[in-house]
Amino acid sequence: MCDHAHAFKAAFEACGVRAEVFPESDEETLYWGRKYTSGKECYPCVLTTGDMIKVIKRPDFDPKKTAFFMPSGNGPCRFGQYHRFHRKVLDELGLHEVPIYSPNQDETLYRDLGILGSKFTRLGWWAIVGVDLLYKKLLETRPYEVNPGETDRVYWECLWGFCDVIRKDPKIEEVIHFLLQARKRLDSIPTKQKGSKPKVGVVGEIYVRLNRFANEDVIRKIEMLGGEVRLAPLVEWVHYINKMAKRRAKRRGHLRNLLGVLIKEYFQRKDERQLAQAFYGSIEEPEEPPTERLLKLAEPYVHDSFEGEAILTIGKTIDYALKGACGVVNVMPFTCMPGTITTALLKRYREENGHFPVLNIAYDGQEGGDVLVRLEAFMHQVRQYREKKDL
Repeated sequence: MCDHAHAFKAAFEACGVRAEVFPESDEETLYWGRKYTSGKECYPCVLTTGDMIKVIKRPDFDPKKTAFFMPSGNGPCRFGQYHRFHRKVLDELGLHEVPIYSPNQDETLYRDLGILGSKFTRLGWWAIVGVDLLYKKLLETRPYEVNPGETDRVYWECLWGFCDVIRKDPKIEEVIHFLLQARKRLDSIPTKQKGSKPKVGVVGEIYVRLNRFANEDVIRKIEMLGGEVRLAPLVEWVHYINKMAKRRAKRRGHLRNLLGVLIKEYFQRKDERQLAQAFYGSIEEPEEPPTERLLKLAEPYVHDSFEGEAILTIGKTIDYALKGACGVVNVMPFTCMPGTITTALLKRYREENGHFPVLNIAYDGQEGGDVLVRLEAFMHQVRQYREKKDL
């Protein structure tokens, strides 16, 4: 789905499990995905299916030594059915013996992940937080680099180094030390007129917003058109599923599960603060706001009993607007139900808040020039909004 997968792989390896990251999605992914889906599935399902088939078609694929990792989830989204659909595809291909490991993003998530060993969930959390920090620094530096391509090169060198650290089952002090060194390297990249470009938030469905192929590299297009991007990070979703897991455990009277989530969350928050300190003063927002703040911001538009990405998208849009963004791009798969709801609600938010620029883009793999045209018009609105705000 995103660069975090490389560090997550390192966490698997630190626990003695051989792991491999799918190659980035491409046109071959789309070909196989279309071939094995009906056309009614959402775009991330098509791409994850295509990526899986690409691996299966490789000459070195060994079904006796392979399992696929595809989490599941609840709420008003088809994501919870992906692993069931993938199981059906594997069975049709005669690969009945290949398991799909599907921990549910529910109150039982950490118990399910615990089969890999107690340290996996902590290393996996460090992997997610660390890559979020590196990626935030990338997005705040790249639009202003003096030497084109230098930020990407240093970022990837830091990312591979970070994976090497996680793979060695480190203490948190070692992880912090590495992030401090990475921060120094990224800080030393020559830049000019930093902060002069309008900030644009990118929110929406988690797979499409984080996967470069799925969103047709929308971040680089915004940068090319003169914007500086703020991307809703992966940790946002983990904090949210913790919040929902606690709610479900309380409602069902599952006190053991509730206690388990509370303990995990306590250490996650503590570790996140420690890791984020490595980037204090270097990036705008090393730590993400609490989930409660996002839910409160979204409250006038959607009740928090409607679980899933819709409420996070609304809350994060408002959060970005309050923190100085001059526009937000909301990306989603075509026919995504939470995405369709946020499109309608963001229209209302825009009208109630000085016509704050919001662009909704639905992706289905049919790349066309109209997206770039719409982005150009949107960036014109962003610049006008910034000029009006600066008066």
